[in-house]
Amino acid sequence: MTQRKLWGWFESDRVRLGDRVRWRGREFRVIAFAGLHVTLQPLPEPAALVEALYGEMAGAADFAVLDEAGDAVERTGLPPLGRVLLAVGKEDRKRALMWHRHMKEVETGIRPGRRVPRAGYDPATTTMEQRLRRKAAELDELDISISWRTLDDKRRRWKQAHENPLVLIIDGRKSRAPSPGGRTDPRLLEIMQEVTAILARSSGGRIGRAFDLVEERIATRYAKELEDPQEAKRLRLPRSTFYKRMHELGLSAVLLGTTRQRGAQASKPKKPYTTTYAVRPGQLMQIDTTPLRIKVLGDDGEVVSAEMTILIDVATRSIVALMIVPCVTGEGRPGQRVGGRATRTFDLVLTLAQAYAPMPTLPGWDPLTVASASALPFIKLREADPRFTEAAAARPVIHPRTIIIDQGSPYLSQHFEDVCSFLGIALLYARKEEPDDKPIVERVFSSFADSFSQHVAGWTGRTHAVRGRGIERQPLWTINEVQHMAHEWVALEYQQLPHEGLQHPELPGLTLSPNEMYAALVPGTGYRPRPLSPQDNRKLLLPAWVTITDKGFDIENRTYQNEAGELRLLAGLPSGLASPGKGGRWEARFNPYRPDVAWVYDHRGPGQWLKADFVHRRLLTDVHWTVDHWDEATAVVLADGGRKEHQAAIALAVKERRRRTRTAPPRHTRTGPWIPFQGPGLDVDEPVADPYAGIGEIDLDSITPYESVPIPARPTAVPAGVVPLASDREGLAALFGDTPADADADADADADEDLLPGADLGLPGMTERVEGEM
Repeated sequence: MTQRKLWGWFESDRVRLGDRVRWRGREFRVIAFAGLHVTLQPLPEPAALVEALYGEMAGAADFAVLDEAGDAVERTGLPPLGRVLLAVGKEDRKRALMWHRHMKEVETGIRPGRRVPRAGYDPATTTMEQRLRRKAAELDELDISISWRTLDDKRRRWKQAHENPLVLIIDGRKSRAPSPGGRTDPRLLEIMQEVTAILARSSGGRIGRAFDLVEERIATRYAKELEDPQEAKRLRLPRSTFYKRMHELGLSAVLLGTTRQRGAQASKPKKPYTTTYAVRPGQLMQIDTTPLRIKVLGDDGEVVSAEMTILIDVATRSIVALMIVPCVTGEGRPGQRVGGRATRTFDLVLTLAQAYAPMPTLPGWDPLTVASASALPFIKLREADPRFTEAAAARPVIHPRTIIIDQGSPYLSQHFEDVCSFLGIALLYARKEEPDDKPIVERVFSSFADSFSQHVAGWTGRTHAVRGRGIERQPLWTINEVQHMAHEWVALEYQQLPHEGLQHPELPGLTLSPNEMYAALVPGTGYRPRPLSPQDNRKLLLPAWVTITDKGFDIENRTYQNEAGELRLLAGLPSGLASPGKGGRWEARFNPYRPDVAWVYDHRGPGQWLKADFVHRRLLTDVHWTVDHWDEATAVVLADGGRKEHQAAIALAVKERRRRTRTAPPRHTRTGPWIPFQGPGLDVDEPVADPYAGIGEIDLDSITPYESVPIPARPTAVPAGVVPLASDREGLAALFGDTPADADADADADADEDLLPGADLGLPGMTERVEGEM
């Protein structure tokens, strides 16, 4: 595998060739990738090269990508180099690549395709200015006259454009195709698209109406948000220029079309469009949700429907994540229904989280479901990722780069887009009511029905026309049990059966299974683990903006407080965040399936997450509950004349409803504890170090008493009737500052007063007194 090809593959990942990184307390320069390994050059002093596993390096606690000043930077995704250069001609593409290689050498010291820096470009011994001067002299020998300062300006523009090579030749190009939108601010173009979509769904209108709506949105969105009051003014365009931009973007034709044409235009996904073709694992994935068509038992033991969400990799046809959730119709009038639920945004987030960790096998699964017994390269995967244990399921871990989604409301939510942005996932939108835009995942749904669903009790058939009778009366499975069986089916059958659409890349005609296809493709791309830390998982939780008071903060009518007292330091303080619509509130996160704990992010200083518990958590110990149970109990309390502020009463109502579910007569021959659906858990707590880790069993016979310290005892009152010994009298005299003779006289006087008749004869008199007092 050539170094040039590796450089192209790792261009847009977290670490690139030439990056300066910190690892194990030292700084290195990344100079080569080879499969799962990375070669590092120590900085600043010359030393022997270091070769390490990429997963071990990138997963270290102190790992960071550094800039030239030594400060940690966040890696942003870069556009594929080939796709960027497709927009220009052959000659311009050749010139752009030439400048790109020169800039890479100046920036990193290593020209793409080489393993070590050339003389005069080693970052360990040269400065940026020295490399720029040497590059200017080198270009002068090639009849390219340019000063080192002009070269530095080019390099800065190149870095600001995320290393886009087109900016290196844009000044010298004499002719180029006009870009739609010209130099118009991208924020203004986005507003123009929004306004056009709104007008397309209404009765249309002229361009003048669109101009007025755009002006209003600029004023409301940017006038108060930006510190510079002139920024909103700079975003506006003259009316003639606005009409020109609308015509260039094709938006004016949308407004003038018929209702059918405008509706079709409004249903189009966001650009760019692409085909479902991929050659690397994770390059392109598809996700979709469909009715499961299996009747299951819900949280209260009643028969409910279910929905299933699948995330599938296009290159290997592997199912990397699967999620089944109950689908319940709420009670009440439209707009005021209580208890209804289906697949939500957080369910999609939990589905994405499955793609970043191996799936463990569960008790009772077939022995062939383990990864070590499958076609997966288990030994290599375990070397790169210690999480691949002997109990890992035969399902590959593939990190998604691009996902094709439909336009359902959960997929279009801001939280889902934020999570995808945080995980570095690009989204492509399929058209409405166009299943052909996601053909692979749609075909998997059909295979799931043929191979799994029809063999499970509660199968209702593909349509209502073929549905059997008495399905609700037969023994059914719970939602958790069906989900566990579905995961076993994926690892045992789907991932290990040959797929007619998978052909070996080097042996045409050889049909492979998804696991075999993954084993064939992963050596060319490498596998680098990306475990989600507890802090990463907290960012996946649902957001809530809260106001902190002395009592804590409220989320959906539940009060949370911090026992350690950190929240009291924030009580009454504004967050200082300038986000629009937040009003100085603080960012909080919570898991709707486990709402007994919430987290508040203190962005001041280094930033930390503060854990807060539900104030009535003690009333719900040993009770599995979710926000759905809370909402149902709230409706019961309100029906009985209570109020939403009566949180203790609502908590008791949740406990009572859960108690009735657990102690009710067995329904559908189900026995044992009834655990409601709570989805897969996210590890959001930092691991606590065991202070006794590594300590074996202690031999009690080997323990010796600790040597006592010679410290005098504190003075104590002498019990009545007890005559101190001579040694004790000397010690008391020393403590109270008396002479031994004085101490003896005082002791004799006290003894004469306290002794009972007959005490002078010995112990019998004293014994009689003690027994009398007892």
